[in-house]
Amino acid sequence: MTFREYIKARRITDTPAGEFTKDARADGRLRDVQSWPELRRYLQKSGATPAAIAAGHIVWKGYRAALKAQGAQT
Repeated sequence: MTFREYIKARRITDTPAGEFTKDARADGRLRDVQSWPELRRYLQKSGATPAAIAAGHIVWKGYRAALKAQGAQT
């Protein structure tokens, strides 16, 4: 599962992480990043607020946890 696939499948909630997910889905320039530093750099270059970057980190940690759970199931 790629980060973009995770974003597409993630539920949008009324939280900062949910808002990040909604924005990330709408961002056609966001490519499949391979690491948190890569995503953070993209967000910083895009002018994201510190709160949006923090929410992105929460979503990234969820993505990594989903990958681990997916690996445990195979």
